Amino acid sequence: MSDPMVTSVKQSARAPTNSVPPHDVVASAAIPVTMDGMFGHLHPASGETGVVFCAPWGFDALCTVKFHRLIAADLAQRGYPAIRFDYPGEGDSLPVEAGATFDIWVAGALRAAEELRDRTGCSRIIYYGMGIGAAVALRAGQQDANLAGYVLAASTLNGRRYLRETALREKIIEDGLAIDFGYPEGSTVLASFIMDPHLAADLKALTVSIDGMTAGLPTLVLARPENAADIELAEQMSSAGAAVECIDFSGYGAMLDGVVTSPIPLELIDTIGNWFSRNIPQDTGSLARQAADNEPPALQTSMFRERPEIVDSRLFGISCAPRLGGEKAVIILLNMAYAPHTGWGRIWVETARTLARQGIATLRVDLSNIGDSPADPKGPDQVVYSEDQLNDVHAVVRHVRNSTKAPILLAGICSGAHSALCAGATNAEVAGIVSINQLRLVLDPDEDVDSLLMAGARPLSDYKRRATSLSTYKRVFSGEVNIPKAAWNIASHARDRVLRGISPYLGGFTKLGRLRGRLFALLRRLEDRKVPVIFISCRTDGSLDQQRLYFGKTLAGQRAFPGLRHILLENADHTLSPPSVRQHVIGILAEAAEESAKRG
Repeated sequence: MSDPMVTSVKQSARAPTNSVPPHDVVASAAIPVTMDGMFGHLHPASGETGVVFCAPWGFDALCTVKFHRLIAADLAQRGYPAIRFDYPGEGDSLPVEAGATFDIWVAGALRAAEELRDRTGCSRIIYYGMGIGAAVALRAGQQDANLAGYVLAASTLNGRRYLRETALREKIIEDGLAIDFGYPEGSTVLASFIMDPHLAADLKALTVSIDGMTAGLPTLVLARPENAADIELAEQMSSAGAAVECIDFSGYGAMLDGVVTSPIPLELIDTIGNWFSRNIPQDTGSLARQAADNEPPALQTSMFRERPEIVDSRLFGISCAPRLGGEKAVIILLNMAYAPHTGWGRIWVETARTLARQGIATLRVDLSNIGDSPADPKGPDQVVYSEDQLNDVHAVVRHVRNSTKAPILLAGICSGAHSALCAGATNAEVAGIVSINQLRLVLDPDEDVDSLLMAGARPLSDYKRRATSLSTYKRVFSGEVNIPKAAWNIASHARDRVLRGISPYLGGFTKLGRLRGRLFALLRRLEDRKVPVIFISCRTDGSLDQQRLYFGKTLAGQRAFPGLRHILLENADHTLSPPSVRQHVIGILAEAAEESAKRG
């Protein structure tokens, strides 16, 4: 659905960070499965050897969903069936009432292997594990009589060391953010993911041994650059009798730093696939039964029911509805950049299940080339802020409308908020919009999207403070600060401040005046349809600066739109990390849905 107010965006001249391998463009979404409260994705094939993916924890899992989907899809094309799954209490899986432990995670991996065998007829299993998932993979393999080998990536086998490294990473994330995160006392946290305390207690005493390795067992180790522990693990496994090949985990650091830009090491995917082809016999098995169920799988509790949704045979999502049905409204929860549908810190999972208890349904969805949704064969590599992404949103709205008569709302954070606003303005089925921390109310068509995504989310005041900080000078001289990127960000903020002052007098003669005209045209369309818009912003990420840029320092310009409401979140960051802030935002979403239901 094309619209003159939605412009194409400038693509970077360099190689796109989110390029897609050819095998993804022809792939459809994997087959969703449920297993004893766990959610998984099955990639069927007819080979005798299957692969079970044991993901890392929390933020690292969020950053690698797409990477692991691409590996699994490639292996399935080579004849190796694969299954990816969410540990109990993680991702889309249900919580564990008594708390998730390390042994429960291992049992989850073994249950996923059982599911893979039942559905595809494979007999032997290779366990792939990344990060702390490598410890899960090793433990599961040691309990599997038909173990075929391991793939161990950026492995962590010592739980206490892992917890120390996690705490250090979180300290770096929180550095300089003058907010009270309010996480539970003594909790293990990384980028708003809070680890189950039972699991954290287990990890303090965890050391996974590699004794008793089967002679000649095929093992691939993906070693982080300059990481002595990964090299040592490969040597130890070789000494224990395994047939080990150790390769560089190229692109590891960029991938874990780049959930908003989705840099995927494509060559590594081919390298892994070629290792399988060389080392794992590709005997063809007989399919035990149909890989897909006749009835769609579902996870449910006494309060909500969740089931997978495949939109246009390609876009993957999870609908969450009140257990007894009869939803008052449906909120479509959109991706923030390349963060998958579960959301940063599982915010969309928490949101969906909380709202279902209040009679409000949701659909958390991955748009093209994000998370569990493959790329559109005809779409661009860079999908964020693109018109193609808006077309995906329209397809999702049509999908929801085909199943309910309830009001449909759109909600998103950052780029997801931009998609909600632009798509909502041109879609008559949308009854409400909630925009959270939107850093671009409208996009400058000359702006490079890759640069925008990599710039991060900081207000001008933060750049001023850091510029006069002694620690910043030290980081500049040590090479830690990206000077060109920082200069671009500061110049951008300064330019916006100047333009904000003069554009009211020059109107469409300035670029800001023209962009303001586009924004106001969108808002007038929504006013004409009586569609309420809620802008939520905070002080720490630049979203409030963006509101002031278009509506004035006091936001007086918003008075021209009676259906527009602005809410300023205090003690909040861009990704809504503090648990109390999340609950506040969920309450705003619930109120918006209730109001839409009353209007009918």
